[in-house]
Amino acid sequence: MKHTKIQAIGISVLLAAGLCATGCGESSVSDGVTEIVTTIAETSTTVAATTVAATTTEETTTVEETTTTEEITTTAEITTVETTTTEEVAADPSTPDEFGLTAEDRAFLKDTVFVGDSICSGLRVYKILPDENVLATGSVAARNVFEFTYNVGGNEYSLAYALTVLKPRYVIFSMGMNDINMTTPEQYCTNYDNIVKTVQTVLPDSKFFIASITPIAAESEFSTNERIDLFNQTLKNHLTGTETGYVDVATGLKADWINALEKDNNGGDGIHLASGAYYKYLNQVCDQLVDTKIVGGYGDGIAYGWAKT
Repeated sequence: MKHTKIQAIGISVLLAAGLCATGCGESSVSDGVTEIVTTIAETSTTVAATTVAATTTEETTTVEETTTTEEITTTAEITTVETTTTEEVAADPSTPDEFGLTAEDRAFLKDTVFVGDSICSGLRVYKILPDENVLATGSVAARNVFEFTYNVGGNEYSLAYALTVLKPRYVIFSMGMNDINMTTPEQYCTNYDNIVKTVQTVLPDSKFFIASITPIAAESEFSTNERIDLFNQTLKNHLTGTETGYVDVATGLKADWINALEKDNNGGDGIHLASGAYYKYLNQVCDQLVDTKIVGGYGDGIAYGWAKT
């Protein structure tokens, strides 16, 4: 007796569209996001089987033996498939994924909360990081970060309270675009000192880092990259020798031939970042903190940074 099986497989496709942020004025920048979802279709077909009557005892015995052989072969094939699937699950935590991030990098990012402006909020808007790892909103600056509320689980909290709810091991502040036209590099550093001092009172065991201001397109009239560089260099010098670390996320976003935002990293307005640029941003963070073992810990059972030694 012969058996025939035909299976139909459903295919799903999920497309996500990023945000093109607009509305940058002299003192603020903002963003948004669009999502597109496609649904699944399924089809199935059945085939009827025919049977043939046996004419002698000898023929019936032969058919039964053949059927038994076919069933054993089928069982062996299923076992082989299951074994292959199990072997493919294992992965090396130090092997980068398609975005250049390792499992160790992602374990660190899970322990980290990014605080900042609308450029920083792209990490959440583009679904690069989970919502609970990003406290950011438009118009935020080092001079006014405590004047805003931040969403945590659908509730709006002050920055200090939001951080006590999340209790991150590491905090990375990422803002400044709304400061460069409104204050001096020196005052910018003083404002950051006040931010760190205040947050330390609610997170005494956390480690703090400040990310550089990201570059803008060469044709942007919002400001100049030379002024941004001045703010970044002044902050880097100011933090040298302190417990607060500095992270350069600007260099990897610039074009090799010009001191400006690389075209592919431009979100459309010359100031905000394209979705893919955020992976370059995060890779720079992880290269400077995880790979150098400045940070360390465990996330989802994976050790990263100094915790590996």
